[in-house]
Amino acid sequence: MLRLKKESIEEIKKQAGESYPYECGGFLAGGNASGKEITAVYPMKNLNSHQPRIRFEIDPKEFQRIEAEATKDGLQLLVFYHTHPDSPLKTNPSAFDRERAEGLSTFWPDLSYLIVSVDKGKEFQLASWVFNPAQGGFEKEEIEVV
Repeated sequence: MLRLKKESIEEIKKQAGESYPYECGGFLAGGNASGKEITAVYPMKNLNSHQPRIRFEIDPKEFQRIEAEATKDGLQLLVFYHTHPDSPLKTNPSAFDRERAEGLSTFWPDLSYLIVSVDKGKEFQLASWVFNPAQGGFEKEEIEVV
């Protein structure tokens, strides 16, 4: 289960609205003692300049900085989030999302993938997924808003 504060959701929605019609994303961090409880949002810049409407790519150096900052604060990176602007997939993972998650699953088996659907820059829906390598696909993860 993924526990998100209303403030964290609002921060992600604000970033999604400002980035629209392009994809945006980042990481969510927190503790994992009794489920994934998110206490920090780390937005990241989209490096993909060729297809920014359908692809989100991170800068490895920015990722290292964020991971170090979260660790210094006693937090773990638990969730990768990104948007699907005006996508027919809505909050469902794409084939590209599955490909990336499959590659990361060996090193980061418990990572959640929060997908935020952004329609017309104003309507937001979100869903969280965990990649199951044994099944080769995603399983929906429950979200609790606190």
